[in-house]
Parts: sequence; C-alpha cells; structure tokens
Amino acid sequence: MKITYPHMGSLNMILKTMFEGIGVEVIDPPPSTNKTLTLGVRNSHEFACLPFKINVGNFIEALDKGADTIIMLGGIGPCRFGYYGQVQREILKDLGYDFKMIIVDPPHGRLIDFLKELASYFPNVDGKIALKSFVFAVKKMIAADKLEKFLLKYRAHEDNPGVTTKIYEEYMKKLEKAQNGKEVDKIVSEAMKKIKENANVRRKIQLKVALVGEIYMLLEPFTNMDISKSLNELGVEVTKTEYLSDYLINSAFKLPQRMEFKKNARGYLERDIGGHGLNTVANTVKYAKLNYDGVIHILPFTCTPEIVAQGIIAKISRDYNIPVMSLVYDENTGQAGYQTRLEAFVDLLYRKRMEVVC
Repeated sequence: MKITYPHMGSLNMILKTMFEGIGVEVIDPPPSTNKTLTLGVRNSHEFACLPFKINVGNFIEALDKGADTIIMLGGIGPCRFGYYGQVQREILKDLGYDFKMIIVDPPHGRLIDFLKELASYFPNVDGKIALKSFVFAVKKMIAADKLEKFLLKYRAHEDNPGVTTKIYEEYMKKLEKAQNGKEVDKIVSEAMKKIKENANVRRKIQLKVALVGEIYMLLEPFTNMDISKSLNELGVEVTKTEYLSDYLINSAFKLPQRMEFKKNARGYLERDIGGHGLNTVANTVKYAKLNYDGVIHILPFTCTPEIVAQGIIAKISRDYNIPVMSLVYDENTGQAGYQTRLEAFVDLLYRKRMEVVC
C-alpha cells in the first residue's frame, strides 16, 4: 500500500506521521501550485467549489508519483463535502487511474468507533502501535496549530520582514521530523522564543482582525493566497477561527464549544446549516464582542453554507458596528486584486480606530 491524501494546512504532516508510524508507505502529494489547480479545474465540474478542484489536482499528482491508495473524509449534511470522495473517485477512475479510495466518516462524538473503522482498513497493524502513532500525530497537530497562532500574532511586529516566516518554516520542518514528544515540546519552545525575539515593533495603533469562514479556505495557504501573511505584513494581528486540532477535538468529543457556537449565533442563526456556516456566524459575533477591529470572511465560490452565513454576518456588522469584508475565491481569483482589497480594508480599519482615539 502506498497511501496519499489531500493538502490542507499541516494535515499532510499529521497523516504522514500517523501512517509511517504504523509502517505504511506514504506518498506526499506535491505542494499545491498553479499546476495542481489547472489539473483540478480541467477534470472537475465547472460549478464544483475550489477545495474540490484542488483536491482532485492533489490526487492526480500523487497518483502520478506512484500512490495506489487515497484516504479521504466523508460526511453527511447540506455541505457537499460529504460527496467529495465518491465523486472524486469516479473522476479519477474515468481518467484511467487504478487505486483504492478509503472514505472515513468524521467521529461525530464517537472517537472509538472512528478509530475502529480506520483500523479495519489496516488489519495487520498492531492496535497498540496504531494508537501510539495516532496520539503522537495528534500531539504534532496541536503543536503545529500552537506555533501558527503564535506566528500570526507576533509576525505583525517583526523588525525584519520575512525573518519571522523563515523561523516558522524552519521549525515546522523540524517538527515534521520529530520522533518523540520531548522533541516536539523542545521545538515549540525554541520556535516561540525565536519568533518573539524578532518581534520588536510596537505600534501606536494595533489592529486585530479575525478570519472566519470555510475551514479548508482558512487552513490552506495556497488556496487563500496566504491571507494571514499578507495581513501580518500590513501590521495586523490575525486570529484564525478554525484549526485542525479544534476540528478534531470537537468532532471527536462534541465538547462545549458547539454549545458556545449556538449561544453566540442565537438571534442570527438558530440551526446548523452544514459545513462551517454556523461557526462563521458565531465567530463573527464572538470577535465583534471582543472589540476586534474587523472580520474577514473567506469562502469558496458556490459554497452554500457560507453564502447563507455571508448574508447573516452583514447584519451582525451593522448591529455591532464592526467592518466585515467577504472574499470569495475560485480558480480565476487574482492576487493583485485581492491584495488591493486587503490594503483598502486595513486603511478603513485604521481610519475607524483613529476616530475612536481622537
């Protein structure tokens, strides 16, 4: 078996750690590029969303590298994500690829059943080894998310543009190669120390922006044109509202965060509409109440849950007097136009804050 998976933030590092830990050969898809996007667009339905198309491109590139097994999450509900695996499998079969597609439904509060289902695809693997590998992969996931959260705060204050990003990338490579929990802890500690040391700029007005929206668009830098980095370089501290570790923990255990979402969204959205639509509405209210300067909503073109949320957060913007900007992405999105919109939005936030200060 030579297994592969789609890119989504640090997901490839986590899955590689888990599968190599149980002795399964991993074929990493090449980093997502314009070539990946072109392959996905060429072989997908026109109105499929951008994450779907990039996934198809990831799979084609990985299968061309020798992968023979693809693992993909499934699901049910209004969001089309639940159908990705089945449709992508048919597309790839029609292209002549010979492979096995493993589609695993998210835990939905039943972690043990999820692990048992996953283990059924690897019957020759010792259960204790598999559990140890899974736990270590989760530790790396939490570490990667912790580092990114730290980066998005302190990179907005760096003395030398680009240095903080290099430090982060250097330690992410070390994290990928880490072999035990002590190594992971040491890497995180050293990385945070170095990043903080490089953040010496103190601004009279410090803007804070929350990023809300569809989880893939928030996590995958290629897809969102590395919007967090662009905002940091404009001197804005960024809070991303979705991370892999949060998604896994809440899906696995159904912790109180789900109740918090429903509480924050009350009066605006009273039910789950699929995908991360409820999260988007709830997080917009949350960060408006925390007096953030603005919210940026990012979503893929044709994403129904996020389109519904988009209309609702316009009302939240008016009710809380917080600027909100929606950025809709597809394969025709251009970097220059989006950078101009970001700069204009940040200028608006500065002017609004200056009015308060004066």
